Amino acid sequence: MPTTMLPRQRVYSALRHETPDRIPTALGGGPYGLVDDLYFRLLNHLQLGQPVTPFRKGHNISYMDDRLLSRLETDLRYCWPAQLPNSPVIPGEDENTFYDSFGQIWKRALPYYYAGSGLLRETTELEDIERLVHWPNPHDPSWMHGVAQRAEELQTSTPYFVVMRMVASHGPFQTACDLRGTENFLTDLIEHPEFAQALLDRITAMLEGLLDAAMRAGGKWFDMIELPGDDYAGNTGLILSPNMFRRFIKPCLERMIKTIREHKPEIKIMLHSDGAISRLIPDFIELGVDVLHPLEPLPASDLPQIKRQFGEQISFLGGIDISHAMLGSREDVIKEVKMRLSQLAENGGYILAPANHLQADIPPENVVTLFEAAHLLGKYPISLSTTSQTPNG
Repeated sequence: MPTTMLPRQRVYSALRHETPDRIPTALGGGPYGLVDDLYFRLLNHLQLGQPVTPFRKGHNISYMDDRLLSRLETDLRYCWPAQLPNSPVIPGEDENTFYDSFGQIWKRALPYYYAGSGLLRETTELEDIERLVHWPNPHDPSWMHGVAQRAEELQTSTPYFVVMRMVASHGPFQTACDLRGTENFLTDLIEHPEFAQALLDRITAMLEGLLDAAMRAGGKWFDMIELPGDDYAGNTGLILSPNMFRRFIKPCLERMIKTIREHKPEIKIMLHSDGAISRLIPDFIELGVDVLHPLEPLPASDLPQIKRQFGEQISFLGGIDISHAMLGSREDVIKEVKMRLSQLAENGGYILAPANHLQADIPPENVVTLFEAAHLLGKYPISLSTTSQTPNG
């Protein structure tokens, strides 16, 4: 049986596809955090005191509280940009209207924000990409204010695995869909490929700049960096064909990964992409993605088969169902943990975490149960045959 490891050792062991002392756990990354309402209720439930200062505005996941992560005994800690280019933080014409740094309109329908009519919705003229969209300077030092100090402190003064959160919430594909409208942009890939390519190139240049700025600020202290999230699938399958992905989107990811690795070749890179994404996993591996989130537990996704087929080539983060199991009883949560451990934990390569942000309808005690169960049941060698191993109520 492995001896007790420090968190950073534990995560690196898992990502080397070895078996650490127990399954690593995570909460707080770009796509697997806590909505504010649940955060407040967890503070009360665990009697942790007053909320920390929000780390950003224009979102409903606004708090990064190391006290809570320590109480839940998670293994990853996070750095974050001072601002994201697609954050709706510029006040608009009324209390529910905002703009992001691109000039894109967002509407608030409490507690969330939704992209309004895209800046490029009515055009496929190449010159309008520069004329209608405000492209901010990614090397403005204000984007990465505080990153270097936070990263150095975590790496040199704590035992945790240090992660740089997303420099933008959306990657090239989803940003193009924000600016153009999803249906329009999917049509562009077929009917206006020159325009689609030019728009993706411009977005990717912006994201490359932000990733370069992040790596210059704190890269030597990061253990992992998250790529901006990009969803290529729905609950039943891909929303663009593998050929379209390889022609238009894969080169954008390749550029961003190259930018990161020019600073630190050995850094771990995580990609978040929702939905039934398994047909693209070979492409992610070829690109050099080390960790894939969320591996949603969907009927269209055979998680044991994905683990068998790809588990030695890429690691998985997530897996925990937030839509059903986390809303249920304590027993439902424990059952979910056992299920994901049985499917994904063998031979390492798995960090247990929510498959998306934990929502306001989840009981706070279920969050505590999730991580208690993971730590108890996730000890290697993992054996889930006994029913006597259950967390204390």
